[in-house]
Amino acid sequence: MRDQHQLHQLRQNPTEWHRRGMTAPAEIDVLVANRLQENYPTIAAAGEPSYADFFTAPAAA
Repeated sequence: MRDQHQLHQLRQNPTEWHRRGMTAPAEIDVLVANRLQENYPTIAAAGEPSYADFFTAPAAA
């Protein structure tokens, strides 16, 4: 059990992800949210994306 707890703590630490050449999940969430907001501004206003958000042309910047 102690090893699982320690593993959980390591997974929460972005430095441990970076040490292994990966991006932390929280950082990926931010990247995705920013990209969605840039390309599909209606998603940011509506909250959760819908299928229609991905099957229409992105709004011009």
